[in-house]
Amino acid sequence: MAYRVKHKDSEATASLRRIARDQVTAALRSIDHANDDTASAIHEVRRRCKKIRALLRLVRPSFDGYRDENAAFRDIAATLGPMRDADILIAAFDQVVGAAGAEGTGAPDPIRAQLHARREELEHEADSQALLQDAREALTAALQRIEHWQLSRTGFGAFEAGLESTYRRGRKAMRTACRNGEDAAFHAWRKRCKEHGFHLRLLRPIWPGPMRAEHDCASELGELLGLHHDFAVLASRLRAMPGIDPAMAEALSDRIATQQEELASRACSLGARLYALPPAALAKSWRRRHAAWRRDPDPC
Repeated sequence: MAYRVKHKDSEATASLRRIARDQVTAALRSIDHANDDTASAIHEVRRRCKKIRALLRLVRPSFDGYRDENAAFRDIAATLGPMRDADILIAAFDQVVGAAGAEGTGAPDPIRAQLHARREELEHEADSQALLQDAREALTAALQRIEHWQLSRTGFGAFEAGLESTYRRGRKAMRTACRNGEDAAFHAWRKRCKEHGFHLRLLRPIWPGPMRAEHDCASELGELLGLHHDFAVLASRLRAMPGIDPAMAEALSDRIATQQEELASRACSLGARLYALPPAALAKSWRRRHAAWRRDPDPC
């Protein structure tokens, strides 16, 4: 299931429908084969919804149904989010402790115990199978709607404005984050970076080698920014934990802050490369390459 435009697609609308249909079908398959591994199914459904929302963002200026469809897939993912977020916090905690060593954070077991207790509480409160079945119903309904999706523009014109807008917002978000260093700013940049990375995947056939390299850069940047956000949420959760030794909490908080600073430095350096071109120049170059690709998809 190629998450990319294809030369054989008759038009941009055909690409939109095919890619969205493939992603929904894959999400439904993961639900149907979940068995006892609901955590993997939840992760897969959320991942597919994110890819569909990025696709919708790419064609947003050409798609009148954007607002409703984006909200529909956002809501599907949101209902499955809390347990997944709890798992991510535990993984972030383990990474901080593993990097620091036991001496660097004191005895962290009480903190980890609270994170696990919260995860178990969510698992007890939520019926994962029921949530997945609700998601299945919503995805099945979406699959029927996809067949009626229609774009108002053709060719690269269906993608250009969305591509340029997302890239411009990411470039602006990078400057804000790297200037003020606030957690919220880095989180905002992360969302724009992830979208641009998906757009690079979608349009990769236009110029496979260079776009693969750019996508790899965006993926690495997204991982850095994602971990920065996970650490920010962990730090916030740590401050709200009852009964934690203050010295232990302070040691862990210091370690989180140090790792966030390292991640921010690496992200800003990598972002300067990914967002080097002005938005209009980027869109113009991709438009020309798309035209060349339509004339000859494999000139070499």
